[in-house]
Amino acid sequence: MLKKIKFLLITMDKRFFKGIFKAFYTRHLQYRGKAYCLTNELYFPPHTSSNKNIRIGPAGELLAIGGDLTPERIIYAFKNGIYPSSLINQPILWWTSEIRCVLFPDQVHISKVMWRLIKHNSFYLTVDRAFIDVVNGCTESRENYTWLTPERRKSCCVLHDLGYKHSIEVWYNKKLVAGLFGFAFGSYFHISSMFTRINHASKFAMIALAIRLEELNYAILDCGTWPTDHLKSMGAVIIDRDQFLELLDQSIKAPEVIEDWESLFEDWDFCQAVKNHFVKNKHDTIS
Repeated sequence: MLKKIKFLLITMDKRFFKGIFKAFYTRHLQYRGKAYCLTNELYFPPHTSSNKNIRIGPAGELLAIGGDLTPERIIYAFKNGIYPSSLINQPILWWTSEIRCVLFPDQVHISKVMWRLIKHNSFYLTVDRAFIDVVNGCTESRENYTWLTPERRKSCCVLHDLGYKHSIEVWYNKKLVAGLFGFAFGSYFHISSMFTRINHASKFAMIALAIRLEELNYAILDCGTWPTDHLKSMGAVIIDRDQFLELLDQSIKAPEVIEDWESLFEDWDFCQAVKNHFVKNKHDTIS
């Protein structure tokens, strides 16, 4: 029935997606109104043209529908602060958000618990050694809903092969216990997703990435549009769309400084790096 309704609406107007869909994908989504329908042209409408009546999450607004998941379109979208969502056998939806959850590397928060884990060298870090395993771990950790459809996972792997997406892996007793993956452009890193199988392991990955990228003068860690308590506990803050787009534009224009992501943590002293971080940012103690 849903497919019939969708077909009728799209044929009524090839440029707009119209209608009322309640809980079309998930309880987080509500559909009402219209949105720009993409063509083969590599283009997105301006953020101001989003449909504020069609929302996802705390502040996501539908910007466009359709298109494809080619590397060119995905890269173009993220460089313009736009992100897709899709489910199996459903159209691709492209979103903008009124807010963004970001972590500035020099403001990462390290709790006493995390400091003990870092000092004891509790975990082992690698980069890009188990990308697909990290993606699969992020998929498995979401029981009721995941944007990581088979098509999206395939797209992630293509972008990884092209050098745009990277994974941070956390190991314990030679087993993968946590990880995150995301985009890297200039001095900008977007965290697409993360997972953990052991308490604090994903925080270990996040803090390590923030500290290491701070050393390399990265400007921003983009944590997406869902400002969770987990992210806030590590120092993530909420900024509005205009602030984010300005930071994004500045960051992606910065020169690439990491030539070999796999060696990012090789011969790197995490404990000493944290001490240097607190001296540099004039913190007397670790809270």
